[in-house]
Amino acid sequence: MTPVRVLIVEDEPLYRELLVSAFELRLPDVTIVASCGSAEEAIPLAAESGIDVLLTDVDLGPGMTGVDLGVHLRSQGRATGVVLLSNLALPAVLTTLPRSAQGGWAYLLKTSVSDLSQLNDAIRAAAEGRMMIDQSLVRDLSPSRNSPISRLSPRQREVLSRVALGWSNRRIAEDLVLSVRSVESNISGIIAALGIEAADYSVNPRVAAVLAYVQQSDFEGLRQTI
Repeated sequence: MTPVRVLIVEDEPLYRELLVSAFELRLPDVTIVASCGSAEEAIPLAAESGIDVLLTDVDLGPGMTGVDLGVHLRSQGRATGVVLLSNLALPAVLTTLPRSAQGGWAYLLKTSVSDLSQLNDAIRAAAEGRMMIDQSLVRDLSPSRNSPISRLSPRQREVLSRVALGWSNRRIAEDLVLSVRSVESNISGIIAALGIEAADYSVNPRVAAVLAYVQQSDFEGLRQTI
């Protein structure tokens, strides 16, 4: 497996060092090319080092946010994907991304980073242009009443929740004990039910479905517990 080149941007020095150590010890398929504490430091580092994925805290203190930095690097062709880390359950920030940069983002709670398999999945998903939401957020969300998401069948919601985890069709099929063709059929039904134009090549339909899932879901209960 080709190593993914990652730039870490985190304004808390201790947490940044812990992230770097975790990658070096436990995730050999990820190469940390550089780490720093601000967006201003990150921009030239990304240009010099050549990266695949930006792993950044959303809140970087004064100046650019992690979201701003990710959008900037993507617009400059400096990164393929972005993994956002946050103390807050606010994945709806992904729905504010420019249309041209909507694929290749992951949103993880900092409390979930100890799960290195999920962190690795997030990096891979972002590098491959998919979208991924933290497992704890996806597990506990509740579709808003009378939204298109709420009108999906139980099976469609099961499939969509796993698409939101960045899973492939094969992995979804194995988890739900379905055929890959059945998963594909459910995803086609989800895309149609949400009114997503599959022929609109400027937007990946799976990414658009995940964004709709986030936008039409209630995270208020989660905000109170974070």
